[in-house]
Amino acid sequence: MTDPARYRGFRKRLLKYEKLERISWEEQRERQWSSLRRILQHAYDTTPFYRDRFDGAGVSPTNIRSTEELARIPPLTREDLTCHLDDLCSRKFPAEALQRAATGGTTDTPTPIFRSPHSILEKIAIQTRFNIWAGNRPGDKIFYLWGARQDYNQSPGWKWQLYDRYLMRRIWAPTSLFNERVFEAYRESLNRLRPRVIVAYPTPLALFCEYLQDTGKDVHRPESAICTAESLLSSQRKVIEHVLGAKIFEHYGSREFGMIAAECENHVGMHVNPAAVYLEYVPVEGAEIEGLHEIFVTDLLNEGMPLIRYRVNDCVIPATDRCPCGRSYPLIQKIIGRTADLFPLPNGDKVPGVSLTNRVLQVCPGLRKVQIIQETLSEFHVRYVPGSGFTSNDLELLKSNLRRFLPPDLTWRFEHVVDIPRERSGKTRFCISRVKEIPK
Repeated sequence: MTDPARYRGFRKRLLKYEKLERISWEEQRERQWSSLRRILQHAYDTTPFYRDRFDGAGVSPTNIRSTEELARIPPLTREDLTCHLDDLCSRKFPAEALQRAATGGTTDTPTPIFRSPHSILEKIAIQTRFNIWAGNRPGDKIFYLWGARQDYNQSPGWKWQLYDRYLMRRIWAPTSLFNERVFEAYRESLNRLRPRVIVAYPTPLALFCEYLQDTGKDVHRPESAICTAESLLSSQRKVIEHVLGAKIFEHYGSREFGMIAAECENHVGMHVNPAAVYLEYVPVEGAEIEGLHEIFVTDLLNEGMPLIRYRVNDCVIPATDRCPCGRSYPLIQKIIGRTADLFPLPNGDKVPGVSLTNRVLQVCPGLRKVQIIQETLSEFHVRYVPGSGFTSNDLELLKSNLRRFLPPDLTWRFEHVVDIPRERSGKTRFCISRVKEIPK
């Protein structure tokens, strides 16, 4: 259950971030750069990994005064996290004081990370401010159309169900398999709860809305919907807004950093909170999309395990204009790179690829990357990149999990590859379906 200590001093932190939204852009940049230099010095002073990395690059944190000097520090990768986990943790904190979590995953296998207690409190307040922009205030009823199974109890007892439904005022709807029976169960749950807000993966929510549109059945209309975890397509936004009659707000975050950026009421892009992260935009050479940049992220809050110039494997189109809302946070025009196709099955069921992330990668730590390609309705091709310490048991675990999660009459072909590169569009595709016609 939720730890009450996480919300101690919550109102004060919430007010702090509300005030920070209105300071000048110049002051915002000054504060951010000061926080960046502080976390760089902290990392150098308290972690063996960064002391070696900075010294190896001939960089002193006290001398970093420009983005060009910062760029001399090699980017941090998930492979670094896997190979140097202990040395990345700050010696300022006893091991038992840090909270364990894991990186997110599209093609990459999740890797453990650790967070300092103070950073968790700050990140909760930051996400709450973003939620408030979308009309979601603490205590509101929420319907979660969600695929990350670690975020909720999959087999709740009656006490947990009472806690979720009546104290937290929320319902979790898993997004693993879609058919009419599942969609109807969602509709009935939504009508019972009558939430103010829906929080969802975009693909499952769009499919649900298409079902409601096709059947014409009545459904409770929330005031807003927050879409996150994958890129929101314009076609998905259109059908969701039309069916639900609600404004859609896109959020961008990661398991490593929490919520990074969010849409405000003007919907002209996503605001990045400069108190939480420092983003570097690296042009992608030869990309099909004009203005495409890969982002490196530095966490300005987590002293427990500093993440400096971390390569999240996402690409964006930065925005050059300011938002008319008056907030001094910088804008990202669009997130590119998080994509997973929908898998239609021979029996007419549908499986959103994004829902496989936690059911396939999360439980296969011996694999560094995985990509699932549907060649026909019943034939699948799986490309995998072994990680350090890989054994044949890791591959058998992948096979058994896929076969347990998906119908037994499918054909699987597995291929060992050296890497799964990003496409020219800038996207890293975890699930690809080559089936053009989805059966009704």
